[in-house]
Amino acid sequence: MSMPQAKQSPRQPEMKFGPFSGGMSVAIWRNTIETEKGPREVRSVTINPRRYKDATTGEWKDSSFRQSDLPVLILALQSAWQHMTLHPLPQAAEGETGEQEPF
Repeated sequence: MSMPQAKQSPRQPEMKFGPFSGGMSVAIWRNTIETEKGPREVRSVTINPRRYKDATTGEWKDSSFRQSDLPVLILALQSAWQHMTLHPLPQAAEGETGEQEPF
């Protein structure tokens, strides 16, 4: 007989910008990954697109962005970058960012 598992609350982003028109948003997530040197914290960013409800199926679906969405998304991404820059992860204070170098 197995023990019932406690329900986990949904994971929350570290920071969220939005929702904006059509449900668009930008979120910053903190993740722990395993490396050769042990566990490390890294960040990732997700961009949620516009959403709409399909009239025939009633299902919510993702859509593309409109021209008028781009300035909002640019501002949200700049804000996400600024947050991550001003609030480095603990290993970044030790001189390790855990991020790949830009091209």
